[in-house]
Amino acid sequence: MEPVGPAPGLRFAGHGARLVAYILDAVVVSLLVLGVVIALGLLTAGLAISGAAPLAVVTGLLVVISVFAISLGYFPWFWVNGGATPGMRIFGLRVVRDRDGGPIGWGEAILRVIGLWIGGAVFYLGYIWILIDKRRRGWHDLIAGTIVVQPE
Repeated sequence: MEPVGPAPGLRFAGHGARLVAYILDAVVVSLLVLGVVIALGLLTAGLAISGAAPLAVVTGLLVVISVFAISLGYFPWFWVNGGATPGMRIFGLRVVRDRDGGPIGWGEAILRVIGLWIGGAVFYLGYIWILIDKRRRGWHDLIAGTIVVQPE
């Protein structure tokens, strides 16, 4: 039996939609990171070859900072600004607060992304938990006090 949703007109997001949305977002993040690494890597190599070693070091550090910023910021930015990443939007999914169904803030978004890392680091049990929990919450949802919903 399908679990009752958190509010009228909403239901807990389906397993398949969540998985495919996450895969799509992972591809987008990977392409963004790859683009930054290639662009800044070429700039760094060009500066190093031209003898501007101090600038090459700076652009090399920018590569590391950019990769970290994209990886850390992508999911929280979209969750706070509209409740859904581009992958989630395709399926009509939204991340909301578990207690009242309202939009999440930066605190919940950062906790949620930390929860994603934790859930993935422990043999992906945090993601598998979505299949066990009757409200389809992963560890990241439990840590941040969020749920993922979609319209009925």
